[in-house]
Amino acid sequence: MDYKTILLGIIGDSAAGKTTLTRGIVELLGPENVTAICSDDYHKYNRKQRKEYGITAINPACNYIDIMEQHFLALKRGKPILKPIYNHSTGDFDPPVYVKPKRFIIIEGLLGAHTQKLRDILDVIVYLDPPEDLRAEWKIQRDTAKRGYTREQVLEALRAREDDSEAFIRPQKKYADFIVSFYPKQKQTGDERLNAKIAMNPAQPSDEFNNIIEKIKVAFENYPCERANNLPCLSISLEKWHGQPMEILDIHGEIGEEMTHELKQMLGNALHEKGVDLHMEKVGLFIKEDRQMISFPLALAQLTITYFLVQNLKKVEHAVEV
Repeated sequence: MDYKTILLGIIGDSAAGKTTLTRGIVELLGPENVTAICSDDYHKYNRKQRKEYGITAINPACNYIDIMEQHFLALKRGKPILKPIYNHSTGDFDPPVYVKPKRFIIIEGLLGAHTQKLRDILDVIVYLDPPEDLRAEWKIQRDTAKRGYTREQVLEALRAREDDSEAFIRPQKKYADFIVSFYPKQKQTGDERLNAKIAMNPAQPSDEFNNIIEKIKVAFENYPCERANNLPCLSISLEKWHGQPMEILDIHGEIGEEMTHELKQMLGNALHEKGVDLHMEKVGLFIKEDRQMISFPLALAQLTITYFLVQNLKKVEHAVEV
C-alpha cells in the first residue's frame, strides 16, 4: 500500500439525505481533497427499460454491482476510472466521465455496501435512517421540484419499491459504522429544526472526541435548549441500537449558534493538529423550497463524520509509513 486514500460510503434509501450530507463533508474538507461519486450511476437499465422489465432501480439485479466493486477498488488503489453517468432528469444515461481519486473518496448511493467486497473496500460506512414519513416528504419535495413527477407518482413509486427497500437497502444498516437519523422534534414533518441522532460503533469513537463533547456540555450546562423543556442540547451515551451496543450522540434541534460554534472550533482545532484544516463556511446548509437554510444539527453531523474520516486517514497513513 503506497497510497493514502480513505473511502467513505454514505448509504440510504432514496431521498434519505445522502447528497446533503455529502455536500457538507466535501465543503469541510475542500473539493480539491475529495472525489465524490454516486453509486446509482451504475444502473443497468434506463427508466423506460425498468418499466418494461418490471424491476426497480434499487434491486441489485438492476445494477452493475461487479463493476462498482472493480471501480471502487481501483480508486482506493489510486487509479482513475471511466465512470458511467445516470441522468435522473431524463431517466437515461449520459456519456461516462473520467474520475481520478483524491485524498478522500465519498461514494453515496443506494447499494454501496450491498456485498462483502464493497464493504471491505470502504473504510467508513454511514447509513442514513430518517423516519419513513419524513423521507417520503423529502422525496416528494425533490422529485416534484427537480424530476418532473407529480405527488401521486412519487407515492406510487414508494409503494412499488417498498419490498425492495426492505430486502436490499435496510439490511445494509447493520454494517454501518455510523447510523445517522434526522427526525422532527414535533409530530409534524418538514420542520427545519430537526433533531439528529448519531449512533456510532464503539470501535470508531475516540477519547479525544468524547472529551470534546463533555467539555462543551459542561460549558453550556446552564443553557438548556430554548423551547425544549429544559432538555440538554447535546448528550452522548452508550445504548443498544438494533441489538448491538453503540455510542449515541444526540443533538437537539434547538441547539444554538453559540454552542454549535464552540463545538466546531474545538473539533476544527483537533483536526488542525492532525494536519487537516476545515472550511466551515458552508457546513450545515440545505435547500428547502428553493431557499437556502442552515441546520446546526446537520452541521454537527457533517463535522462528526469528517472528524472520524480524518481519524481513519491517519491510521492508514501510519500503516503506510510502518
